[in-house]
Amino acid sequence: MRRVFLVAGLLGLVFVSSSASAAGAKVPKAAQGVWAEGGKCRGSTVTITAGTLKYKGSKPSAVYFAPKESPRGYGAIHYVEEGNVDNFEYAADKDQLLYNPEGFGMGKSVLYKRCR
Repeated sequence: MRRVFLVAGLLGLVFVSSSASAAGAKVPKAAQGVWAEGGKCRGSTVTITAGTLKYKGSKPSAVYFAPKESPRGYGAIHYVEEGNVDNFEYAADKDQLLYNPEGFGMGKSVLYKRCR
């Protein structure tokens, strides 16, 4: 019986640790700000803070930054909530975002440029 509790406790610790580390990776200051598709800032925008992303008028959602996860070699901003595969790659060298609405390698990426 003790062994069952020990295994359950260790598994719980693993799951808590992995989600805590994902939630703890803040979006870099350089990637934070207001962005718009193709730089058309008078339309719908995306606002990114250190820990949230507000997509085109929706309420802000918790996000985290994975610095080496992008297949293009950029860092990627992901939603903390399970089930969301879409992401934003931050191209620091170009100060641009690439939005992947269906996840990496699926569909066409959409270019976002900084508004402010």
